[in-house]
Amino acid sequence: MKKCPNCGALMENGVNFCTKCGSDLRSITLEKDPEQATTATEKTAPVVAEVNQQQHVNSGSYLQNYWEWLVESWKHPADSNLTAQSWYGWLTILIEDVLFVTGLYFFAKSVITGAIGLVNHFGVDTRGWGNFDISFSIVFRVFLIVLIFQVIVIASHFAAYKFIYDEQVHLLDFVNRGIHASNLNLILTVIFFLLMVLGLNSIRFTLFLVLLLFVLFFIGQEVALLANDGARRDKAYGALLAFGIIFVCSLIMNSLIYNSVLRSVFNQIISGFNGSM
Repeated sequence: MKKCPNCGALMENGVNFCTKCGSDLRSITLEKDPEQATTATEKTAPVVAEVNQQQHVNSGSYLQNYWEWLVESWKHPADSNLTAQSWYGWLTILIEDVLFVTGLYFFAKSVITGAIGLVNHFGVDTRGWGNFDISFSIVFRVFLIVLIFQVIVIASHFAAYKFIYDEQVHLLDFVNRGIHASNLNLILTVIFFLLMVLGLNSIRFTLFLVLLLFVLFFIGQEVALLANDGARRDKAYGALLAFGIIFVCSLIMNSLIYNSVLRSVFNQIISGFNGSM
């Protein structure tokens, strides 16, 4: 609409002269219809509000969706009905590893304290041994060992999966499948961590829990490997392929760890005892 600067009358866009006073309207800029402006504002406001609300929901729903995925994995380990984000599996692995290695740290301290008390009971002078502590570098190396071993197991089963089914599958999706099937490990890892923090120093029971965690993790990978239909090659050969890759990589890993990491850890423990005496 055009507004006449002389009499204030509103004219249509195509009118060049005011029909009331005759003023020239050719140089007048167009004005928006108040009703149209109001309608546009009313339409835009809900859209903006909806976008802001959606952003708030998305930022706040990540943890909720992850928790729902965990609960689904505990109820139905071998069958996932929820769409998982690509990072769910690796986040779960990192949480488990941090709790597990931290639990081992407290377990080692409890065992060392018990050993010092036992040695002291036999009359050995243990003054100064109480200052001994496990360094962060040792804990970090153990964390890397656990993580590398998990990567080897996952990578071997991923290669076997592609061999069996001869199809393209994203690595992160495969990781989610395996971790979904073994997510009871998260509960057991929390229990393991709490028991170690509370000072449990039973070596047999600790080894049993560690073995149970390993078995459940391995079962999860086997479910991800063998539970699907449409195999192009025999699943038994795929499982053997996975075991073969794990065996070879474990030999290499064992050699590297024994020659470098474990020997370095042992030397740090001995030097720590000697320095505290």
